[in-house]
Amino acid sequence: MAKTEQITSLKDERIQEARALGSAAKRKEAGKALLLGAEPVQWALEAYLPIDHVLYHPSVESNSLLSMLNEQGIPCYSVSEGLLKKISDSSYLIPLIGVARLPATGALIGGDFVIVLDRIVDHGNLGTIIRTANAFGIHHLVSTTPDLDLYYKKIIDASRGTVFQSWLHRFPSGAAAIAALKEQGYQIVATSPYARNLQGTAPLRSKPIALVVGNETEGISEEITRLADVVVQIPMSGAVESLNVGVAAGISMYELKMRMVLTMLVTYIRSNMGREVNVTGKLIQEAFDASLRRFTDLNGTQVILLMMLKCDQVMTLKQVEKDTFTFGAERDALLAPLFERRYIQSLPDAESIQITDEGERALAQLWSAVEKAEQGMLAGFSDQEKRQLRDFLQRIQANCNEVINKASG
Repeated sequence: MAKTEQITSLKDERIQEARALGSAAKRKEAGKALLLGAEPVQWALEAYLPIDHVLYHPSVESNSLLSMLNEQGIPCYSVSEGLLKKISDSSYLIPLIGVARLPATGALIGGDFVIVLDRIVDHGNLGTIIRTANAFGIHHLVSTTPDLDLYYKKIIDASRGTVFQSWLHRFPSGAAAIAALKEQGYQIVATSPYARNLQGTAPLRSKPIALVVGNETEGISEEITRLADVVVQIPMSGAVESLNVGVAAGISMYELKMRMVLTMLVTYIRSNMGREVNVTGKLIQEAFDASLRRFTDLNGTQVILLMMLKCDQVMTLKQVEKDTFTFGAERDALLAPLFERRYIQSLPDAESIQITDEGERALAQLWSAVEKAEQGMLAGFSDQEKRQLRDFLQRIQANCNEVINKASG
């Protein structure tokens, strides 16, 4: 590891800032959080949270995490045990401490399911709720109090860092939070042991859900209960009076999200990216076919395959199957006209093909039709939007390959 700067003075501005971030008020004011330990720093990295710098004790100088931080250009400073204890305000040494910038959040709440935190104060419960919410793909949290802070060490630890993948929207009161949620199209579901509706049979509409979870002692405020669209209870044995709020929240998230998906399934199908990509892909194919029909009896897939061969020079038959979504006899039918016209040829291994000179000439002759089709499909797009679209498509392809590799591994 490269030699790094040492910080030796308590008055150093980086030490002063880190100490100040022990206060919730200072964290809110600065928009930053303290990462107390190697695990929180790692969690912040995984959540793509911007890390300003890291302070570490010389005893962990060989830690692989420091090497990773250096590779990413994040400044790392060597600090004495005494200064690190001053920052963490503890009697024991935390040998690695980071300072991270928090994501900005506004009044616009996102997602089809959000959690409303009504005056919950226990840090362990908050961390558990956040971790469970993230497990169900719920990343937006709403607070009914303006001073809720989620970046205490115990909350970060209990959430296993998933708090860094969450957005908190604070409101001055429960009424203000509920009003904003309703304005943005959410139905408000509150839980109460005295509700007449059982959670599994409560009437839900085909709308996003805001699930309210309440204070450990007092539960959900009367104000929010009055404003809620639906109040439900979790059925329990008479031997148990109530559940821990973190446990109850997890049960409600699971059941209500499943019910929400069922009630909104048609909406999800219509907005699903896979459906949109599939429909768009088929329309692009039809557009290419229509534009080429005037010049050749080859279809769009065959011409696109020639374009790929020109770029890649050689493709295996398995690669052809993967890129054209044709297999076996269908793949052979796709390739047959290209072989007959001598636009492509097999290589000696019989498992690969390449474009011929004749294929390149045919592609050049058809290029005006390809360009015309592309211009028609991208009509109204600016040059910048076209570049962005290509960038987005390349990123989606890279992400898809990563998903495939993980699933295969």
